[in-house]
Amino acid sequence: MTAPGGENVRILYCRCAFARVVPDDVKADVLAGLAASGSGFEAVADLCEMAARRDPHLADLAALAGAGQTLRIAACWPRAVRGLFHLADAPLGQAGVEILNMRTLPAERVLDGVLRGDAAAVAASAQGRDEEAAKQSAAGRIAALGDLPARTPLEDAR
Repeated sequence: MTAPGGENVRILYCRCAFARVVPDDVKADVLAGLAASGSGFEAVADLCEMAARRDPHLADLAALAGAGQTLRIAACWPRAVRGLFHLADAPLGQAGVEILNMRTLPAERVLDGVLRGDAAAVAASAQGRDEEAAKQSAAGRIAALGDLPARTPLEDAR
């Protein structure tokens, strides 16, 4: 597909059929919007399942992004999507890949990102997870400390 600005774009839509972590209304609205747009796109049942099978098509898609095409993916958390491609031995580079998060963004925002390359929508796709992951990481480190002794071993030796 060639975008209006002459950009060579490949659109991938994940139905998230097995994990069911993306709201049904968002998935349906994004799919309907893609179909109504007249733009070419590829719909897959579930990227998680494809990665678990190490589907060679994921390597083909990753190669497109590395060969000058823009790969726009409507799925879930960008870090998770990158991890799935990595699991399938098809790591995505930083350039040429835009991931839109259907778990956190409304359908209209996902469609703007996928169809028009809305950079703000791409950036917003990762925000919530990164902030939450940082909080969980900090909480985990604090919990791992457990109950600290009132005195250190050095103080006991004195």
